[in-house]
Formats: sequence, structure tokens, C-alpha cells
Amino acid sequence: MGVEDGLKQIDQQPELPKVETHAKPPTDDSEGLAFRDLKAEEKVAKERDQAKIAEVRASLGLEQATEQGQIKQHLQEYLGLKEGAVERVALLKAKNLPEHYQAQREALRDERLDKVTIAVIPDDLWVKGSQPSESSAENQLILIKQSYFEAQENPDKIAWLCHELAHCQNFLDSESPEEYQGNMQKFAFEDLKTEYTYPNNLVEQFTFTKQFQYLKENGKSREDVLTMLSKHYHEVDFPFFNRLLDRIYGK
Repeated sequence: MGVEDGLKQIDQQPELPKVETHAKPPTDDSEGLAFRDLKAEEKVAKERDQAKIAEVRASLGLEQATEQGQIKQHLQEYLGLKEGAVERVALLKAKNLPEHYQAQREALRDERLDKVTIAVIPDDLWVKGSQPSESSAENQLILIKQSYFEAQENPDKIAWLCHELAHCQNFLDSESPEEYQGNMQKFAFEDLKTEYTYPNNLVEQFTFTKQFQYLKENGKSREDVLTMLSKHYHEVDFPFFNRLLDRIYGK
């Protein structure tokens, strides 16, 4: 075979099929890094927020414990309790009162009163005699005798709770504790002056008015109110009560 023939044979060899290759385009890894950094930042932010929430919750619990401690200290001193006796006193917020008391709270239409503390005092620790309740408005605190508070039949039919909550409301409406205390010493009706300014004073005028309005709205007659009051007050106090009842029920 000549050289020419050999070249022809080479030329005539079939071409191998071409394999198409797709080159991987160059990638900029900065985008991936940025994505990972964003995720890391989100994780850190989420952990930081959760830590703040936990801190706030802890502080609220601490504040609540501190508040309850201060109230119990006040009650222990006021009631003259022996060590440990104050632990028998149940504390609850007005917003958590039993259902049959809620109407009295709602009648005052004041969300500030939700935070008032109710202290339910065991009967053997009670110091107010026949009066089943009293308020410590400066402390946004109401004391109520346990047997009265837990009565199953006609619970608080005279609405003392409404009266005590109105004390707390009047205190919150006052410009200062001094103004509130000063109004306790000012006669509501000068022409009805007696030796004492109780109950004829500006604060009691406000609180008894709220109480009587609630009783009227809930079907109590003027005579019903006077009968209930007669169990707790003397004849000398009734010109004041009648003055308020005249305004609510009419003469």
C-alpha cells in the first residue's frame, strides 16, 4: 500500500460522535455566604427576643411577689397578726372575683379597678366588728370578712364591694393622697354637720352614691336600702343617707 492509499484510508475513517459538555458557570459564593449570615442573624435575634420575654416574665413575677409581700406586711401590722397568720389571708385581684361579684366591679366602668387587691380575711382575724368590709384606698386594697365574702345566699346584697371599689376609684381620681384624705374631713352637706365628718364627707358622698345607684339599678327600693343601712348605722347618720337617696330615688 502506497503512502497515498494510506492517507486516503485515514481520511475515510468515520468521525467519532461529539460529546456535548456543559461547562458549569462560575458561581459567586458571596450570595451563599450572605444567605447563611442572614439566617444566623435571624437566629441570634430570635434568641435575644426570647431572652427579653423571659426577663420580662421573670420581672413581672418578681413584681407580683414583691407587691404581695408588701400587702401581707401591711395586713400583718394593721390586723396585729402573729407570725405566719397572714398566710391564711387569701389575695386576689378584682378582675378575678367570683362571677356574682363582677357586676359590682363592672358597674363602675373603670378598668383601673381590675388591679385592686381583695384580701379575704378569716373571721377570727377580723377587726372591724359588724362591718363586713373596708378599703385601704391608698394601697388599692379591699379587706372583706371571709364568711361574708363566701356567703351562698344573697351574697353582698347591700353591695359593700361596690362601695369599697368606689373608694379606690375616688383615690385614683384625686390629685394626691393628701387631697383624698382632706376630702374625708370635709362635710358634704354643711347643714347636716354633726360632731364627726363620717359619713357626711365628700369621699363617702361619692362612694355611697355609687353604691345606692347600683342597688337601685338592681331592683332595690329606697326602703330596702334604708333597712339594710339600719343594721350598721345610727339614727344621726340617716339625714345624710336620705339626702343622697333623695337625689337617686327622688323625694
